[in-house]
Amino acid sequence: MQGSPVVAFTSKESVNMFSASTAGVLISTYYMMSYSQERNAEMEERMKIIRGIDWGLLILDEVQMVPANQFRKVTSHIKSRCKLGLTATLVREDDRITELNYLIGPKLYEANWLDLTTQGYLANVQCIEVWCEMTPDFYKEYLAR
Repeated sequence: MQGSPVVAFTSKESVNMFSASTAGVLISTYYMMSYSQERNAEMEERMKIIRGIDWGLLILDEVQMVPANQFRKVTSHIKSRCKLGLTATLVREDDRITELNYLIGPKLYEANWLDLTTQGYLANVQCIEVWCEMTPDFYKEYLAR
């Protein structure tokens, strides 16, 4: 990909887009890709270009976010030949994690965090428990939740 453009498309940064016939890398966020409110003319034109490209590979970081109603639009609005989801925490508090199978595909690889730590890829973790006194009012509110 030497010489191919890398383009950021965020709410703070939006450099000139490449054309559909140019190879390139687009870096953005789920929010920017799934935003459904009215956009200014420049941003809407860029989204039109993005939607019109048949991307070779769509890489989705923090893939556990994709089943959310707002973010699942990314997998249907952005055309790609292949999807790759990445996450360190394949966990959701609801039962929607199973929806990733048809939104992205099945899990292909899982690494054990202890093995990654032993091999030097992750920092050693030290867990400690810290006890803090709570005021009676705060403790009452804490228990109510």
